[in-house]
Amino acid sequence: MRSDTTQRDLYRDSPQKQAQQWRAAAEASLQQFPNDTRRYRYYTEQAERLEALTR
Repeated sequence: MRSDTTQRDLYRDSPQKQAQQWRAAAEASLQQFPNDTRRYRYYTEQAERLEALTR
């Protein structure tokens, strides 16, 4: 039997919720690594990609 975490749950893993998590990670990375704009840009691009799925 497979573990529950190997399958995506449409309600638990909503793109909107994941986009919020990516945005929070982007802000945290900007505070931790102020000179690493590539990392911040990657996180915001992922958030924007997920937000586009919810539209």
